[in-house]
Amino acid sequence: MRRKPSRNKSGIGRAAVADALRAQIVGGLHVGRLSGGDRLPSARSLAAGFHVNERVVLAALRMLSDEGFLELRPRSGAYITPPHPAGDGKLPDLGAWIVTMLVQARTRGIAPREVSDYLERILRTRRVRAACVECNLDQLHMLCSELAADYGYEAQSTELAEMKRAESVQRADVLVTTVFHAAEVGALGKKLNKPCIVVTLRADATEEIAAALRRGPLYYVGIDSRFEDKLRKMLQTVGPTKNLRYVLIGRDDPDDIPDDAATYIMSSAREYLTNRYGPTGGPGRPIHPPRVFSDDSARQLLTTLVRANRAALAAGLE
Repeated sequence: MRRKPSRNKSGIGRAAVADALRAQIVGGLHVGRLSGGDRLPSARSLAAGFHVNERVVLAALRMLSDEGFLELRPRSGAYITPPHPAGDGKLPDLGAWIVTMLVQARTRGIAPREVSDYLERILRTRRVRAACVECNLDQLHMLCSELAADYGYEAQSTELAEMKRAESVQRADVLVTTVFHAAEVGALGKKLNKPCIVVTLRADATEEIAAALRRGPLYYVGIDSRFEDKLRKMLQTVGPTKNLRYVLIGRDDPDDIPDDAATYIMSSAREYLTNRYGPTGGPGRPIHPPRVFSDDSARQLLTTLVRANRAALAAGLE
């Protein structure tokens, strides 16, 4: 008789627990909160956290061990496998993910050896023009820099007060803003018949900021005083802001930031700090991830990019 997998009353099985643990490990490795060789909590502790039977957790750990994420050591516990090969930053399951993608491409009529050429055409045939709209330079720089670096967008900063007459808005294929100005920018986009993408931030990055605020002073380094009050309002949603310190380049001295203090350096301030301290130096203990857009925002941006490139290909604009 076939044995049924152990589940809790809500129907959570080993696959769901494995998915959740895998996501935690990948996220932790990505932002530096976890490292190869770190030991996971005990199976009993994990079972209590997931509200499942301990056998479900043990089965999930064996799944992750088979995938290469974990090393199970008898009478010692489960340990995170260091990313490999040779320190190139790739996660253990990256090869398997690529194989899955290539198989899926094959079922859609794209030969595996043609995938790279197809991706090149579908992402780079046409650059999408984005007008990034915000009320301060810190957030504008954040939007534009990630759009350009990760998605290849031609992104231009547009001050909120100037957006109705800004040339960047008239030329743009898409308007990009944050939730704070979604109504205003969305209304303008509708009037101009241009799509509007409202960017949100990664949940794990927000959680890390909240944890830092609970532990002690958290320093934000930026270049626009207008962002300071807005930042406090933003972070009130994740916890008390009494520990928040905003360091304004040109007004405050970054040298006053304690060496061990959690420090979030806005992308707008990185060039200044690099010039002052060098590529590996700088004040405090940085906590910000290299990418801050949420998965939902990334999906919208990539959908817009792929749609524009497919249209260009169909029109013979290669």
